Amino acid sequence: MQFVYNHPYISGFFLLMLLNSFIKKITNSKSSPVAWILLSITSIISQACNPFSGAVNKEISNNYYYAKADSQIRYSPGGNWFELGNSKVDADPQTFIPLSRDFAKDKNHIFYKDIIIDDEVHVASFRAANHFALDKDHVYIPIDNMAYSVQDTLPRTKKLFVLEGADPETYYETDDWNWSKDAKNWFYGYKKIDVDYASFTPMNDSFCKDDYTVYLRTYFDLIPCKIDPQTFKILNNRYVADANNIYDFVAWADGEKVNRLNQFSYKYKESIKFLNNDYLLFDNSVIYEGLLIEGANTSYFKVLESSSKAYAIDDTHVFCNGKIIVDADIKTFKLYDNDQYSSDKNWVYYFGKKIEGADVETFGPTDHDKWIYRDKNHIYVGDKIRDNYPN
Repeated sequence: MQFVYNHPYISGFFLLMLLNSFIKKITNSKSSPVAWILLSITSIISQACNPFSGAVNKEISNNYYYAKADSQIRYSPGGNWFELGNSKVDADPQTFIPLSRDFAKDKNHIFYKDIIIDDEVHVASFRAANHFALDKDHVYIPIDNMAYSVQDTLPRTKKLFVLEGADPETYYETDDWNWSKDAKNWFYGYKKIDVDYASFTPMNDSFCKDDYTVYLRTYFDLIPCKIDPQTFKILNNRYVADANNIYDFVAWADGEKVNRLNQFSYKYKESIKFLNNDYLLFDNSVIYEGLLIEGANTSYFKVLESSSKAYAIDDTHVFCNGKIIVDADIKTFKLYDNDQYSSDKNWVYYFGKKIEGADVETFGPTDHDKWIYRDKNHIYVGDKIRDNYPN
């Protein structure tokens, strides 16, 4: 009894578990009745604490709610008041109407989230869509929906960015919201772009074109290039070709902006094919991640089954991430379930790099963690010995 008196919470927990076992036994239940009771109580308490009486119009926005305690309008992202909180919207509840997810109006004001933006727009003609808003004069984009690098260049006293040159009467977003257009112009990177309007088409993640020019697509700009637009062809979402060359555009490399167009000449268009969408084969060459794999033989080249698809072989070599694994024996080469690791009769490899001293015969995953491997001598994390890890 002294323990119960000194440790009431621990004692209460054990009593609750005993009660749970007893109820399960007499009711022959497979589930936990006490857990169900606690879940029900939690749900009731949650509903009781909910500050909202309901959404203003959930079909249009799940961010605007009527307050339960009074007649206020409250803004709460997704209605998740418990984690994200809620704030008062200084609006007239009788005439308040959501216009889209984050835009609303009443008889007096236009709101973006919980903020009055009458000084930024023409109130009488204002209307809103999912990612933008319009009035009789302008198309607007919410600044806090824009890329951080762009936000940092804009005055934070404003909530909306004016998309210069956009016609509010004919403006709309395409299926890919990065692109938009009106009756006369295309827009990309928050600005109007100088292209042939009638023939311009976004092609894949890196390229777009009109009848006269092929463009490289960076994060915010289009760069004209010398690819022939008349024989231009999409190969997949990364690679394109014209009559003479295959192209791969690399915007970033090793954390630096490079805007590099890789070019590979080919002879026979019939030879162009993909393996696992990552390996591009043509003539007697193989490209992986935009780089030519030296020494690869397309006649025997195949990708090994693995989660990363980073391994391949031909008649003489084993490749990892597009590079030859030096001295790897093709006949005995194998991948482990964690395909960071592989081995042959002579060596254990980590992403194609030899792990000096690792014992091939006893190398494998530890019992408790499939990401940590060991042999008879050591425990390995990556290609490093970490014998202080638990056995």
